[in-house]
Amino acid sequence: MFNILIKGGKIVDGSGQPEYIGDIGIKNGQITSMDNLEGADAEQVIDAAGLVVTPGFIDIHTHSDASLFADPRSESQIRQGVTTEVIGQCGFSLAPCTDESRKSGFGQFGVPGAGEWNTYGEMLQEMDDIKPATNVVGMVGHGALREIAMGPQAPRPATEEEVAEMKKWLDQSLEEGAFGMTTGLEYHPGKMAVHDEITELCRSVAKVDGLYSTHSRNRDKRYFTGFGEALDVARDAGVRLQISHINPKYGRPEHAMRNTIQMIDWAQEEGLDVAMDVMVTKWAHTSAAALLPAWSYALSRQELLELLKSPEGRERLKVNPLPTWQLPVLEKWDKVRLLDFQGGSPYIGQTIADIAKDRNTSGWDAIFDLLLMSGETHSSVHLTSETFSEEDIRMVLEHPSCSVISDTMTLANDGILKGRQMGLMGYNWAAQFLGYYLRDEKVLSLEEGIRRLTSLPASQIGLADRGRLAPGMSADVTIFDNGKIKENSSFTNPTIYADGFEYTIVNGVLAFSQGKRTPDHAGKVLRKN
Repeated sequence: MFNILIKGGKIVDGSGQPEYIGDIGIKNGQITSMDNLEGADAEQVIDAAGLVVTPGFIDIHTHSDASLFADPRSESQIRQGVTTEVIGQCGFSLAPCTDESRKSGFGQFGVPGAGEWNTYGEMLQEMDDIKPATNVVGMVGHGALREIAMGPQAPRPATEEEVAEMKKWLDQSLEEGAFGMTTGLEYHPGKMAVHDEITELCRSVAKVDGLYSTHSRNRDKRYFTGFGEALDVARDAGVRLQISHINPKYGRPEHAMRNTIQMIDWAQEEGLDVAMDVMVTKWAHTSAAALLPAWSYALSRQELLELLKSPEGRERLKVNPLPTWQLPVLEKWDKVRLLDFQGGSPYIGQTIADIAKDRNTSGWDAIFDLLLMSGETHSSVHLTSETFSEEDIRMVLEHPSCSVISDTMTLANDGILKGRQMGLMGYNWAAQFLGYYLRDEKVLSLEEGIRRLTSLPASQIGLADRGRLAPGMSADVTIFDNGKIKENSSFTNPTIYADGFEYTIVNGVLAFSQGKRTPDHAGKVLRKN
């Protein structure tokens, strides 16, 4: 007697091997049989004839740290077949922390604080208690380590004593279940970290065979330096490396993606364990505050707001020697749009050029006005920009070490997260990959594309029991109608769920069935040790 019997589906098992028609028997949270199961008994039978049956998708790069606490249903992910999320990316994590930095972390995402913790283990326990719909893998954010060791406003290199303090908190977090560490080297406070600081921390990660994921220091004009630094850290520390959202950005030389892939190939030939991931969209996203110079982060929120009120202050804030995007530097405001504004705004979805025209002001002043209007929640003002190249996306997808990611957070078009956005494709990223890049454009075969969403990220993280359909594996399963897969995102209404997904099974429990959510949450907070 199985709990769930999946009959007659087109099985794409995650290994990259050709699809075949078969049955899958699930019992007690595991796949127990994949033979011909004609006549077998089950509590629930799913007729998968004509549907594609795959391992549950693993999103190796998300920012759902706070949104999971706000709404553990993970609607936007479950409805796209995602069964595992890896949080703590780009140097941001909710632990380890002080009480003040924990509250600030929730504030950055514009959601209410939840729980009380300081250590990574305590945070994971709190996440256990909320019973998330997806499995959750935690990474330690370098920014969190910097803040607990150096204080909240430290736009400078760390001292040896401060690095030692960071290392102590990192070692403890790894012991308590974190899978590795991430950096966000284009963001405060990570952008002021030097090579030796990062390498020393990565030595701790390497000792436990953890993963180092990096939002590299630059992906446009200085791409070679940024990606080269990541490879040098991996080489010096002996750590496994994941280069996050590897897409070079607007302002990069035409050869940047090709050259970057070449660098990675050479590193792999050298013996380094290097992989990467990509967002399958031309639209990048970041907070409006990330456009400001590093020195501004030493200001209190009130001091920053006062600076935004004066013409002289605004002139100072325009000058950023380490810009996150080149588009604002070049004032290409027609390629930058307002994505999210806490409490809503009639300008959401519009270009900054159009907002500036409506307000009879410049593009920079439109940005500063939005920050000023947001008041104490200015860090939750998010922008999106036409930063990435379609040619670069296709090129890097051809590399067998490239996973596909959302770089967003769990969202929902009802409840506490209604209307919130983090990335244009938050509700439709997997559908965009499956429908456009695999089915329509045939950039990869379906079997290879599924591998990029399943067994490849599982192996990169170190999840031995997920990412493939095989007896003994955890029963995370996604079932979809390939012909009906459709992404529905738009600037005017980005919160429409994708079409074509039929079933999502997490740890042997149906979370999504025939287009409808079930009340069951069977996700687990996974720990490395």
